[in-house]
Amino acid sequence: MKPMVLALFLGLPAHAQLQSGHYVTLPAATVTEHGDRVPGGSRVVPFSAMLAVDLKPTQPSLAAFIPNAVLEGGAPFALTVHSASGSKQPDGSYRFEGDYLRDLYTNDTQYLFDWRFSTRTNGDVVWNGNTYWAGGHIWYVAISNLTVVPAPWLEVAHAGASSLQLTWATNFGDYILESAAELTAPTWNAVTNTVTNTGDHFSVTLGTDANNAFYRLHRP
Repeated sequence: MKPMVLALFLGLPAHAQLQSGHYVTLPAATVTEHGDRVPGGSRVVPFSAMLAVDLKPTQPSLAAFIPNAVLEGGAPFALTVHSASGSKQPDGSYRFEGDYLRDLYTNDTQYLFDWRFSTRTNGDVVWNGNTYWAGGHIWYVAISNLTVVPAPWLEVAHAGASSLQLTWATNFGDYILESAAELTAPTWNAVTNTVTNTGDHFSVTLGTDANNAFYRLHRP
């Protein structure tokens, strides 16, 4: 039995109410950093993030990979942030809080974040909130109305001794699951296995007795 290989391809963004899944900020997004250690007291800095949101548990969770995070006026650095708590608010928005630097330090750092995600009437999901120092001087990053869009993604899991299940969000109902033997193949073929709709996800079950294969979501 040969293993199946999964490839993730990003396509065009789609707009929809916040769901469990993956999101990205739009190009050219910025945030404003303030503080008594920030040159000039404040500066506008580029900001990008890839988010993984899970709204299924009683307490929702968020993981954010920020390749250009900032701290106290310093140079950008890569940072992964995980929420310590999450909740759905009375207005339908979601609030996530936690330690901004917890993935770097085992002890509490007093660098905290309080982020909220809400849906506008046009369907855009927007990100607001602050990342801040809770100690004895001023430092915070203000996030104001940043649009985040769902990112096409595939998840793979064993569905039995000789089968795999590929899953993706219903946000991408106009995307086609395709396969190829090589990443550089000039032609990708549509997967013809039955697609099942469960809640906010589509899934396809595939056998693992085939040759190695790569998979992608493609918008025609």
